[in-house]
Parts: sequence; structure tokens; C-alpha cells
Amino acid sequence: MKKLLFVVATVTAVLLTSCNRTKKTDKKTTVDTHSAQNALDWEGTYYGVTPCASCPGIETELTLTADLNYVLTRLYLEEDESEYTLEGKFSWKGNNIELEEADKDSSPVIFKVEENQVRQLDRQGKAIEGELASHYVLTKNGNLNVENKRWELKELNGKAVEGSAETHYIIFHSKENRIEAKANCNNLLFDYTIRHQFQLITSPGAATLISCPEDDGMEREFIDAISTADNLSVTETTLSLNKARMAPLAKFELVKN
Repeated sequence: MKKLLFVVATVTAVLLTSCNRTKKTDKKTTVDTHSAQNALDWEGTYYGVTPCASCPGIETELTLTADLNYVLTRLYLEEDESEYTLEGKFSWKGNNIELEEADKDSSPVIFKVEENQVRQLDRQGKAIEGELASHYVLTKNGNLNVENKRWELKELNGKAVEGSAETHYIIFHSKENRIEAKANCNNLLFDYTIRHQFQLITSPGAATLISCPEDDGMEREFIDAISTADNLSVTETTLSLNKARMAPLAKFELVKN
């Protein structure tokens, strides 16, 4: 009987030891999937105008890449339009990132990564409070409701357009920040930036620009509309390019796959 009790006790001890070892091993390999680094789509470019003591504001743009590199550009408005650019590596510290090579001659530059935005923190890594707190937030460039979709051109400068999704369209390619468009036989390309979801900035890119058999002037109007537009509006199925608050320059409908 004593031998039986000894065997049972020994087996129980072995099992408990094995279980504890397994728990310790699991604890070491656990990854926090709820951190900003793992849970958010943080790669991209962020923009905002942060407060400035001696000027109207600092136009700030921060680009973060998947290989933990950054580019930080600051433009001091109305102060000889002075622009400063820093490049280097950044490191994660919880939900915050620290720009590692930005503090050689000054205090550390720290941002908290949030959903579609980053928030600049003070030198101790704490949130900046007060009336200007919201001005330290940089929002992510782009608009998921607009980009990487084909939009068929339906109206240009108030006139109905007769075409198809293959001959009259626009696509915003987010990875390359490039607009692909067509309103006749030429392929039109533009570089673009979307800020604050709806502010649009474009610049001309390459185009085939061959003489089309049926040139009704629409292609030139389309180029001018894309070049002139400074904002856009979008619903689930419609898109328009606008200039200020005037009537839409161009209207589109979503092409469903």
C-alpha cells in the first residue's frame, strides 16, 4: 500500500512540474496582438499643421515604412518658408514610436500611433494637453473609400459623358500615389496626395498624348479638371472632383467587380 501511494505521489509531482514548465514556456512566447504595431495599419504618410511660437504653424509630414525607417519634414510657415527634413530609424515602445536619430541635438521626438493618425507627445512621452492638444495630431494620407477602385466618368463640367468603364475612367493607385485616367485614346497619369480624407493635391505625370481619331476636346477638359480639383467628395457608389465649393468638375460612378 505504501509503495502504491509513493508511486501515485511521484507521478502527480511529475505531472505538476511538466504543467508548470508548459505554462512558463507559453508565457514567454505570447505576443501582444493588441498593440498598435500589430493591430493597426500604421505604415504610410501622416500630415498636419502643428503649433509654432513664432509663426502661424509648422506644416509637418511624417512617413513611416515597414522596415522601421522614417522621414520627417517640417515647414515653418511664413518664416522664410524654412523646411527641415530628418531621416532615420524609429523604434517601438509600447504604442509609441521614437524617432531615433531626431534627438542628437534636441529632445526626443515621440509619437503615439492611433487609428489612422499619430499624436505627437512631449519629451517625456506624455500627451500634450490644453486648447492646442488636437493640433498635435497628424492624420494619415489617403482615403480607402476612393483609392484602388475604378470609377467611370459620367459627367464633365456639367455635361453628360457617353463612354464606358474601359474608355472613360479614373483610378487612384494608393501604393504608388498615382492617378490613372482615360477619356479617349490616351492613358493619363498624375501624382496625387489626399490629405484629411478629402483634400486633393495633384501634379502632372507621364501620358501617351497621341492624336486620337475622334478628338472632341473632352480629354483636354478631363486633364484640366484633374489638375484644377482641390477636393473630392465620395459616397458608396459616387465620386466627384471639385474646386473649392463650386459645382463639381467631374462626376463618377463606381465600377463594380
